[in-house]
Amino acid sequence: MQFILILFLSFATSVYAGESPTLTFRKNGEVVRMLSRDAINQLKEEIRIVTVDNPTDSKLHTYEGVLLVALLDQVFGKDWKVFDIVKFKTSDGYQPVIPTESVMKGCGLISTAEKGFQGFQKLQRINGEFVDPGPFFLVWENINNIRSKEDPWLCWPWQITEIELTSIAREYPRSAPRDFKSNAAREGFLAFRQHCIKCHSINGEGGNVGPELNYPTNVTEYWKEDWLARFIADPQSVRANSRMVPFYRDVKDRQETVVSIIEYLRVMKDNKIQGSVLNKN
Repeated sequence: MQFILILFLSFATSVYAGESPTLTFRKNGEVVRMLSRDAINQLKEEIRIVTVDNPTDSKLHTYEGVLLVALLDQVFGKDWKVFDIVKFKTSDGYQPVIPTESVMKGCGLISTAEKGFQGFQKLQRINGEFVDPGPFFLVWENINNIRSKEDPWLCWPWQITEIELTSIAREYPRSAPRDFKSNAAREGFLAFRQHCIKCHSINGEGGNVGPELNYPTNVTEYWKEDWLARFIADPQSVRANSRMVPFYRDVKDRQETVVSIIEYLRVMKDNKIQGSVLNKN
């Protein structure tokens, strides 16, 4: 019996190791289709090779894959363009959203490999950590395509597991304050959605790579705001070996944007939800 069990486990492991990773596609939470990496690579007419300036390590990399717009057309048909946003889920909890308009104007590629490699080279983050971005990595042709370089919504999620068509109202009904109180807070709300909600949640809405920032205690209630600004801009200057990366290098008016995000967070301390609401999600 023990021999049979070992044989079964060995067989199961070998089969699993040979499976092609799968990307799930959803529409407002409902699964529409699932495609393996092999199936995506078989879309020969849509395969592209692009060289990009990767913001993670500030080096040129050449990636192979399928144009994001073409892949969405294949899976959803043309009606995907009527949705507000495209949401990405990753294996580490990162959950960025990108407005559909930005997706259409940027030149994005769902990469399945780096040219010349079986999979991907590991990327070294600024905190020294090495990350394998596979099996699915969203990259943007940001050398010749100016929109892909300058649009602050165009993030680079790696280890993608799901792509979903959804809306701002559906995704973030609790993260907007009842009263912004200032233009800075309103601008900070937009910037937070662009840059921070991928990793952090507000009232339970957003990613879970980093901590919840409003419930039960708002981050501005236990961090001095000048230190919080410094930490957002350059985490390593405050906390050694922090997994958080510095605020994005290409953001226009970078320091002013950090200040506006803190203003939004400060306003949100008067907009906390009840714990019973958070626990239902």
